[in-house]
Amino acid sequence: MKISSIRMMRLRGPREHGVGGEDEPKISKIIVRIDADNGQFGLGECDDFMGIRRGIEYLHAYFEGRDVFAVNAIVSEMLYGTAAPHAATSRFGEMTPGMNAVPFCSPTATPWGTPIWAVSGVEIALCDLIGKTLGTPAYNLLGGRFRDQVKVYLDRSTPADVTNLDAWEEMAESSCAEGFSQLKFDIDFMAPDANTDVWNRSLTLTQINRIVERLTVVRETAGPDFELCADCHMQYNVPDAIRLAQALEPLNLLWLEDPTPIVNPDSCAEVRAGSPIPICIGEMLCLEQARQFIDHQACDIIHPDVMFCGGMHELQKIAQYAEVHHRAAAFHGNGGALATIAAANVGATCRSFLGVEYHFIETPWIGQYVRRDVPLFRDGHIPLSDAPGLGVELDLDVCRAHLAPGEALFE
Repeated sequence: MKISSIRMMRLRGPREHGVGGEDEPKISKIIVRIDADNGQFGLGECDDFMGIRRGIEYLHAYFEGRDVFAVNAIVSEMLYGTAAPHAATSRFGEMTPGMNAVPFCSPTATPWGTPIWAVSGVEIALCDLIGKTLGTPAYNLLGGRFRDQVKVYLDRSTPADVTNLDAWEEMAESSCAEGFSQLKFDIDFMAPDANTDVWNRSLTLTQINRIVERLTVVRETAGPDFELCADCHMQYNVPDAIRLAQALEPLNLLWLEDPTPIVNPDSCAEVRAGSPIPICIGEMLCLEQARQFIDHQACDIIHPDVMFCGGMHELQKIAQYAEVHHRAAAFHGNGGALATIAAANVGATCRSFLGVEYHFIETPWIGQYVRRDVPLFRDGHIPLSDAPGLGVELDLDVCRAHLAPGEALFE
């Protein structure tokens, strides 16, 4: 069973709740479709980052005709290439006008960035396709599930007016009423009114005090058993991240996320050593990078994303590496319904697992462009389906309403 085509479709629509609580005019998602020579197809999702579409075009040109079941080989060859004289299936020379095959390494010579972001969506689609072909859910391709539903936690960023404490209370109340039991907020957007230097990696005491004040309202509203997290978005220096963590200690947070830039596990390890709050790292990391942070004692919780780490198999490998080092895993989620369901299928197979993130609760279409035989959320969880593959199909009406200019629906 061979890959006959790898195609993509860009969806674009309103994002009702942007980072920092402000409305953003549009957000895009790239849907990947892999067709096999037997007429079956699988679906995946990529984020619309710079270079992703070019990466998917490369994947189509390079891997057309390859065995659908060769998931590990396809991902590995996209990221690392092969040694000379190379695999019998390797491409050489110009594949399409202006696009050269690179058999000895990734097409950008690095195993991160565009190659891994593009291949992540393709790998998800392959898992969906293989599951459909074998008549089994995707989680069975990864060794079977520990649980039949996976906890979801919401990224709410902040209210639009961060100075309005009633808005913080309302955000907590609405999330509880909808059945969720965990929220995450963005530190860098919680007190922009107190930031006088946007270039500085420091946090002033005024900023810290406003952050504590506003998150305290959420804690008091949601109650002592509700899990709260805070994300620093890789923005700060070591001493201020520690100072922030110490100020937030009374709120009993589940984690403080990405306190320093993620290019240096040593600085993150320094924060962890001085923080009374567990440190969570990993949304843009591949397996080898996640290993470095775990080995450097730089995190308590690993936090990879299925759209950025290489897909479902790589996501499971990262979680399993964390488990044998007695670390928990949670999955960052910048995806829509399809990527969220893919991540949930992996989370069900991981023993020490905390939950899957969802960013877009305020933007309904992102959760509705695929449908399945069970709802996306139920009582704060993502229920798993027994349907083959990811158990999803495109809602063509939603997709048609959100096609980006120049795009066409899959036929």
